[in-house]
Amino acid sequence: MMRLQLSKLLAAALFAAVAVTPVSAHRGHDAMSVVTLGADGALTVSHRFEAHDLEPALASIAPDAQASLDDPEAIAALKAYLQRHFAVGAAGKPVPLMFSAIEIGVRQVRVDYAGRVKGKPKALDVQSSILRDVYPGQVNQVIVRAGKIVRTLRFAGSEAHQVPVR
Repeated sequence: MMRLQLSKLLAAALFAAVAVTPVSAHRGHDAMSVVTLGADGALTVSHRFEAHDLEPALASIAPDAQASLDDPEAIAALKAYLQRHFAVGAAGKPVPLMFSAIEIGVRQVRVDYAGRVKGKPKALDVQSSILRDVYPGQVNQVIVRAGKIVRTLRFAGSEAHQVPVR
């Protein structure tokens, strides 16, 4: 009888310990970018990251700055990094993207760029290698919107995709 009670008590203690242990699994590194082409040629690009992925990556992106999302030098390096590792083209020419906004939250970071596409291209060329140099398993998802057309792309390397927009 005493042995049964002791084993129940040990089982309950083990269950309680497991129940309060935080989960340490990480689902992997990923980022999402949304490219929107307006009827007037206005192009917006919005990059979204998990803060817990992006902040440690700043050590590689901005080695001379603090690896912190509240360090202006790290943010400046991040903005330049994103322009080097994400590109949109139309009619065989790159679309220049200019930084427009950043929103840093507790869980997510959003960095926005804007550009203008000349003419009415039939397709956009999209290339994304964001954080692939920091996290080899990085997966980048890019959603392209143009009018009623919506396409989702997946980048697991430095490949480029052409997306019909008409």
